[in-house]
Amino acid sequence: MLGSARDHAGWTKYTLFRSAIFLGLSLVLIISLFPPLESLDYVFYVLQSGFNVAPEVFLMVTDLLLLLAGYWLAGSVNGFLLVGSSSYDFFAAVTSHLGALNRKFNKRGLISLAFAGAIILAWHVPTVLDAALLSYQLHEIMHASVLFSGVMIYVGFRMLSPNMRMLTYLLGCKGMAIFGAVLVVSPVVVYGSYPFYEQAEAGAAMIAMCIASDATVIPIWLKRYFAAH
Repeated sequence: MLGSARDHAGWTKYTLFRSAIFLGLSLVLIISLFPPLESLDYVFYVLQSGFNVAPEVFLMVTDLLLLLAGYWLAGSVNGFLLVGSSSYDFFAAVTSHLGALNRKFNKRGLISLAFAGAIILAWHVPTVLDAALLSYQLHEIMHASVLFSGVMIYVGFRMLSPNMRMLTYLLGCKGMAIFGAVLVVSPVVVYGSYPFYEQAEAGAAMIAMCIASDATVIPIWLKRYFAAH
């Protein structure tokens, strides 16, 4: 009993610490990417001016950071609920109810993952993205919905095994690389808000990011896959 109590106390401290870190990181990103500060937009502007990097690259980085912020935010909330459910009946009931809803309406996480993907794709339709860049209100709606997509990705990943999470990530990365290749070879401007040469730079950056992800994730995925078999 004493050992079990110590293990539970250690798990509680670790989960609370990890959840607090994730919450802090997500809030920093959210504050930096939403008004009234939007400090990262200023940083990206300085980097763009100093290193002559296409603004589409920083737009892509902003989207990735928003997805990460949503993912971390959902993870921190889940951690706090798990700790609370181990001590309080109310949190246990909330956690159980949310888990039951997720299992019922989000079969194997596919619904939330598809929903997140649809949101991301919708905002990158050329006419939609051009409109969002010209409208302050629409731009903030885009930020909020991409942040929500990060939450949905976390909800979906909760239903997947570790290997399936990595495989899903790799498939998403391949989609980004294919779109990047289209931007590189396209003979016409896809996004009217940016000149042609910047479009090719953004496409090359997408491909480079996918290659870097592959070099990191694929060895880990293969190691886990063959270890399990």
